[in-house]
Amino acid sequence: MLSLVATAWAAAMVVFGLTLLTRAPSGWLQSTFGLPTALWNLLGLASIACGQFVFMFMVADRICPRAGRLPMIWLTELAIAFAGLTCLAATGIIIMTGFVL
Repeated sequence: MLSLVATAWAAAMVVFGLTLLTRAPSGWLQSTFGLPTALWNLLGLASIACGQFVFMFMVADRICPRAGRLPMIWLTELAIAFAGLTCLAATGIIIMTGFVL
């Protein structure tokens, strides 16, 4: 049951991230909230990375528990988590400082 909920949660995060990446440059989000396109792209990348991490951590590790012990899989999970957190941190820094890309 947890795997089904986590799969839906991860899929929703990835679809939302893809929506931010594809629709933000067209202007409907930019005109609504007044944030630059680069911020929406960073938030989209963060959402995609977080969705991938949720799927790998909550679903794939439960379906294939031995694969999670391999160093390459563990490094992949860390890299995706780092990418998502980096995008979120960059978004926060840009918003707080008012820096425009």
